[in-house]
Amino acid sequence: MSNWLQKSIAVSTIRSIVIMSLAVAMPQLHAQSTAGPSTSEESSSRPTAATTTELLVKELDAVKQRVAQLEAELQKSRAQDPPSASLTTTTAAVPSNSMLAASTPEAQAGKESMPPPKPQKAEPFAYADWTWLNGTARNKDAVWDSKFFTPEIRFDTHYVQSFNHPRDDSMGGSSEIFRSGEVQVEQISVGGDFHWQNVRGRVLTMNGMFGVTTPRNDASPARGQWDLRGAYRYVSEAYGGYHFDVNHGFNVDAGIFVSYIGLFSYYNFDNWTYQPSFVSSNTPWFFNGIRLQWFPTDKLKIEPWIINGWQSYGRMGGKPGLGGQILWRPKPWLSFVFNNYGMGEDTLGSGNGQFGRSRIHTDDSVEVKYYDRPEKFLDKMAFSVTGDLGCEYGGRGFTSDAAGNAIPLNTNCHHNTATSRKQTFAGWMAYNRFWFKKDLYGLTIGGGTISNPGRYLALLPPINGADAITGSPYFTQNPGDPFKAWDMSLTFDWMPKQYITFRTEYGYRHANVPYWSGRGGITPPGGNTSPISVFGGTGGPGGLVSGTTFVPGPTLSATPGLTCVAGATGWCPDLRKDEASARFAIMVKF
Repeated sequence: MSNWLQKSIAVSTIRSIVIMSLAVAMPQLHAQSTAGPSTSEESSSRPTAATTTELLVKELDAVKQRVAQLEAELQKSRAQDPPSASLTTTTAAVPSNSMLAASTPEAQAGKESMPPPKPQKAEPFAYADWTWLNGTARNKDAVWDSKFFTPEIRFDTHYVQSFNHPRDDSMGGSSEIFRSGEVQVEQISVGGDFHWQNVRGRVLTMNGMFGVTTPRNDASPARGQWDLRGAYRYVSEAYGGYHFDVNHGFNVDAGIFVSYIGLFSYYNFDNWTYQPSFVSSNTPWFFNGIRLQWFPTDKLKIEPWIINGWQSYGRMGGKPGLGGQILWRPKPWLSFVFNNYGMGEDTLGSGNGQFGRSRIHTDDSVEVKYYDRPEKFLDKMAFSVTGDLGCEYGGRGFTSDAAGNAIPLNTNCHHNTATSRKQTFAGWMAYNRFWFKKDLYGLTIGGGTISNPGRYLALLPPINGADAITGSPYFTQNPGDPFKAWDMSLTFDWMPKQYITFRTEYGYRHANVPYWSGRGGITPPGGNTSPISVFGGTGGPGGLVSGTTFVPGPTLSATPGLTCVAGATGWCPDLRKDEASARFAIMVKF
């Protein structure tokens, strides 16, 4: 025990003794003064009250002097001897009233009966900052939040200029850019997350160009009744579910939810580029069905799906789609995602479907942050690599091309035969991202390639108003039809706040068959030959303009083996093998 602490205890002890002495002496003095006169014998054998008082006053003065001396020495000792260790020891050595009370048998018995508190489990993936990931929003802070609701608001406005300069300003082959030479609002979304007592829900509206361009890629509303396109066109996410406190979490959700097949997010604000490569742009943005999310650890998610089909509001055949995702982030700089899909019949048949052609697909990505120096001008670097494989198999019957040639509808995953055609998808994409000046600026370079015989994942250009239901005689998607393409892009971002991105991008895309809108455009001179609507019906859009014919031509064409001839009254779209474009966007997310 240190000197200053010993002196501190001595001062406290002396003060206590003086107070106790006075407490004892004062009643006795009072008794002597009120007991009446004493005998002479008693007076001579003990001091009078006055004498006793004088003695106590002298003793008290001596004690005060001693206390003052000890306090002076105590102040001097404190300056020389830090009290931390001694205070800890002394405090522990002197039991408090609560400690004494806890040491009783009753308290000990109550303490033993109380269960120890359960350790709080870590939130999934909360151990690191993942805003650097491609496909993940970079907001670090919520603008507003509550126990019940977390809002989300998104705006995405762009200007795209195709250097092919189509006269109808219409572009094809993309799920992100649709019009040339115009300012267009791509996305207007309002909604958020609801959460109360483990019950959860999410809704996000979808207006703007996405409200039309996404539904037109789904053919399932043509099967059966009720207008599914009209029901869902203004919704990008809508589901409700329940959270179970199992392991690090277990969620059950039902409704429309984003798929993340192809790594990139449905929402451009979250992505490193505006126009992603084909393995993202041509794969699903959403699913409609049920998903289970299990987090066995805070670094792993296992997510099975039971869904209607491949980015479809309903079923196109007799079987639902099955699939799932495994997301593993073992380190703060490393992320793996594995998506798989199968069993679903995703080719529209006639009448009630039941076409019998099934689809399987795997989509796998890795993202690595290989440089992180926040104090440097170049403060971060990361890359993403994605690879996809898939095919369709099954089907029956025959169809014919514009020249009357028979084409088998049966497909397989390996090779062409007399009665079956190879129907596969293979592709990859890679991007590298640089961040500068504490993430104020971003630069991304990358691209990818695909091979898709059968064109079942080639996005149908909206020629004469064509969509996934109508198809188009000007760009066929018959089994075995050849299609290969590649692209590259360079993207620069200015991000003055975490809620806004100003994006400038140059992109170039090439296909081995005529596919992109040329100067002549993809709309007949008098407009579409039938009214176009995303509200259902197989209607007339996408049809052949009267007077148009086809003659034998090259295999690598929009109509393999045939060439379109407009003649005197017909019409042929102007399709090119190349497209270069500049893209400018302002994207906001709260």
